[in-house]
Amino acid sequence: MSARAEANYRVMPRGKAIRRTARSLPRRERLVPVVPPDPALLSTDLATWAGEQVARNGRKYALMSRVLSLRLNAEGNLLEARVRGSGSTPYRVEVRAGDGLLAARCTCLFDWSPVCKHAVAAVEALRFPRAPLVARGGPGRHPSPPPGSPAAWALAREDRVAAARERELEERRQRARRERAEVRMVGGSRGRVRLEVARRDREPPCTVILRGERSERGTCTCPDFLKNELATCKHVERARAWLRRRPKPRSRKLLSVWWRPREWPARTPRPLQEIRLDGSDGEVPAGLEGYFDAEGWLREAPEGEAAPDFARRAVDAARGVARELRLAWDLDPLVETRIGEAAAQHTAREGRPDLPPGGEVWNDVVPSLGIRLHPYQEEGVAFLVRAGRAMLADDMGLGKTLQAIAAALVLRRGAGARKALVVCPASIKHQWRHEIARACGERAAVVEDLPEARLATYRSWRRGFLVLNYELVLRDIEAIRRARPDLVILDEAQRIKNWDTKTAMAVKRLESPHAFVLTGTPLENRLVELHSLVEFLSPRALGPRWRLLPFHAATDPSGRVLAYEDLDVLRARLAPFFLRRERSQVLDQLPDRTDNTFWTGLTPAQSRPYRIHAARIAALLARGSVLGPAEVRLVLQSLTSMRILCNAYAQYAWERVGARIAAQGAGAPDDPRALGSPKLEEFARVLEELLEQADGKILVFSQWERMLRLALHASRGPLSRRGERADVFHGGLTGKARARVLDAFRDDPDLRVLFSTDAGGLGLNFQESASVVVNLEVPWNPAVLEQRVGRVHRMGQRRSVQVLHFVTSGAIEERVRQVVEAKRALFDGLLVEEADRVVLDAEAGTIAERLRNLLG
Repeated sequence: MSARAEANYRVMPRGKAIRRTARSLPRRERLVPVVPPDPALLSTDLATWAGEQVARNGRKYALMSRVLSLRLNAEGNLLEARVRGSGSTPYRVEVRAGDGLLAARCTCLFDWSPVCKHAVAAVEALRFPRAPLVARGGPGRHPSPPPGSPAAWALAREDRVAAARERELEERRQRARRERAEVRMVGGSRGRVRLEVARRDREPPCTVILRGERSERGTCTCPDFLKNELATCKHVERARAWLRRRPKPRSRKLLSVWWRPREWPARTPRPLQEIRLDGSDGEVPAGLEGYFDAEGWLREAPEGEAAPDFARRAVDAARGVARELRLAWDLDPLVETRIGEAAAQHTAREGRPDLPPGGEVWNDVVPSLGIRLHPYQEEGVAFLVRAGRAMLADDMGLGKTLQAIAAALVLRRGAGARKALVVCPASIKHQWRHEIARACGERAAVVEDLPEARLATYRSWRRGFLVLNYELVLRDIEAIRRARPDLVILDEAQRIKNWDTKTAMAVKRLESPHAFVLTGTPLENRLVELHSLVEFLSPRALGPRWRLLPFHAATDPSGRVLAYEDLDVLRARLAPFFLRRERSQVLDQLPDRTDNTFWTGLTPAQSRPYRIHAARIAALLARGSVLGPAEVRLVLQSLTSMRILCNAYAQYAWERVGARIAAQGAGAPDDPRALGSPKLEEFARVLEELLEQADGKILVFSQWERMLRLALHASRGPLSRRGERADVFHGGLTGKARARVLDAFRDDPDLRVLFSTDAGGLGLNFQESASVVVNLEVPWNPAVLEQRVGRVHRMGQRRSVQVLHFVTSGAIEERVRQVVEAKRALFDGLLVEEADRVVLDAEAGTIAERLRNLLG
């Protein structure tokens, strides 16, 4: 670069948060413009230049910090940039200004437009620079952004992850200082000290080993250290602080082989390659270079040799070198543990050569099933068997239950998995027993007795399927662990999507060689929900929880998620144990589905309290953008009341009419209009027409049992005129009562209508009896809506399926529909469309902003 050109550039500032990113760039790339840009670069209308859609996408790329570097030539008319796209190599962009016009070139090889989004992003980043990218101040300072321009840029991925890592480290240091756990030294010398650090909740103490002259290398046996990839935990921090105040032990020269989780940002962790060797001088001793790399990490096994065998050879070789050099030998017990786990997994894989389709075991089990498997179902069974621990996330209605049962039978026959534990919602325990009997003629044991009887069931369990609900896992976790299941099947596994609930933590304590996670909705609202499900199968498969969102979610400085990116990395990490097939892939085997929406209004009796609650929320929002816990609670109460009012005034004023409705006596009004619900009036009219159809039963859903009681009351006239009946299914029924209601709905021709809460939207199969699904209100979650429809529109349905939605127009229900559609963006982008980036607009903003959007 010439001296003149050099004078027109300034080195990029290196703030603490971006030091790694800046240093990784060549010096030429770290130079940023300080000369005045050509006016065309600052004033050209980007929508006119590139088109509305391309300009919009380019602005989003700039906002998400995908512009890695900018350079402006000495004349200020040539802008060069590096812009990160979906691949690993950034695109190189040139934008030249001349005669008031702009011309662009990019290595993305776009041929569908004269300008690409990467060029727009470069110009946008020049106009509104962020501090790490363009120098501030001085003679060449850029003009201030005009009002309404993006003033807060998203952090780059590396910066987001670095900031999150520092927060996690500081949190563990603070917890160590705050809790001041008891520490006891149990042995060691200078360079290696072994301590025990007390844990809370009566758990046995953790074993902490500190290595190095300054105890800089620590390991701990606690679950947090084993999976957080931070190389520390609160126990290690506490042990270091405690040791600093004690006399230092006598120094010895030693050779250590120990295990420490490494950071794996973009690939599945390999525990054997987290074994490392450390000597007193920091060098790998001669003779061990073939086993350990220059940094001391264990190398990959040579081709043709099993990884556990190679790891054992490496440990033996290191032990021999320590003996030759007369160094103290330090072998971490976790090394033997990891090698043993890897050997067991290798033996399990090698010991099942005849389990895939066509093998001896397969041919013994699958053809003898009571149900014929479709080709895609055989593929799913083979995947579950091959993986051993896997998630089957097929779309609802494609037969996940049957595939799991078939895979369990194959593993029983070929891998000795005699005891299969099924954990599911209470409402579908008997459904599982029914499906198991249909598939193999075996009677599964369903756990639902008093505590003493449950404990006896666990103790006497020797073989076969044992079915229980999630709540019982929380109550009986120790007894279930002592029963030692060979296979654990989690059905409707979204029940553990929130990782910090007591139920989720209890379920994740279940241990078994094999495990299946079944869910049609592995991702409902947030990316961490998927992490929680995967954590049950493999705690480190998606990396530590703290890194997931910073790595994949582009956020502005306020924490608002602008987009999810680099989802191809996430899919690659999921691929070995994740399988999902969409309904569209087997659409030719499914009947048609039609959706219709019936719009209704509000009566004056509904409108008056509705407006009062809306005004209450508006008053709370007027106080500011930040709501406290008490204010949030009041807002949620008013929102719930508004949704109830959209259903029926009688549901809102239940204390006045509830007794009469529950009694179904002569004093109860026969006219649906007396319930103060245009929605129920319309439902009664539509139900009359549905009952005229010759076949097919009707499944009616509501979130609230009281609404179902009102709907049952409103349907008395149409049902009685035809001599037909209806019943109500809800979560408060006993196990026997649930079985009675479900069996009657399937088998009794006079029971035409089943009113159900969402307890009936999980796992129950009605494709052989019902053909109509009615939603009396719109649920917040799109997955709940599809769960309802999936009870009827699934494999085995021989009729066309009607889905009817009742929505109150001009009220909160209409806006809830819009929110429900927006929530599918992340799910479809990751699991359906396989997009690399999903931009979220509908749910952006603070709670207050989202409430304002929701209420209009």
